[in-house]
Amino acid sequence: MKTPILLKVLQISATKANPNYKNTASQKGDQGFTLLEVLVIALIIGILSSIAAPSWEAFINRQRVRTVNDRVFQSLRLAQSEAKRTKSSVTVTFDTTTVDPPTVTFLPPLATGGSTQTLDGGGEIKPGTIALTVNTPAAPTTPPNSIVFDYQGNLTAGITPFVVSVAPVGGGTKQCVIVATLLGGMRTDEGTFNPSTGQGCP
Repeated sequence: MKTPILLKVLQISATKANPNYKNTASQKGDQGFTLLEVLVIALIIGILSSIAAPSWEAFINRQRVRTVNDRVFQSLRLAQSEAKRTKSSVTVTFDTTTVDPPTVTFLPPLATGGSTQTLDGGGEIKPGTIALTVNTPAAPTTPPNSIVFDYQGNLTAGITPFVVSVAPVGGGTKQCVIVATLLGGMRTDEGTFNPSTGQGCP
């Protein structure tokens, strides 16, 4: 007898109208975004992107220049160390004219790195993004754009300072490696050369 009564109570409660039906239905229907809200968000994203894009591109260019400049510095240091180690002259030549990315050639070939290395950061630098220039020392070098370290890691007279500059194609802050003394002392610098302070890249 108890079972039919329980069923009857369940049937009655199921058929009763829900007094909050209209409120819950309207809340479910209000979810989502209107077209105006989507357009405003897209406009804000576009404005922020246009502000951030040049800064991001400048940052990437600085990183590329720094990477290649570090490679130039490492190449010169490596050649100097190899000249001291083998007690023989090592010639370092930077090819800036026909090759992109630029390359550096060692003569005789280095035991650790061979005769030619590319200055592209291990493939991280895309072609056409970095320009490499070498100054013309007071005494012309043979081959052009080259520097020779003798068996003590020193330079011959007349070729200092020897400067290799790295700059982004299309303009931007350049960096450089400067072999400043006959003893082969090197340093790095950046920016335009300032004669009064002696700082910057010639």
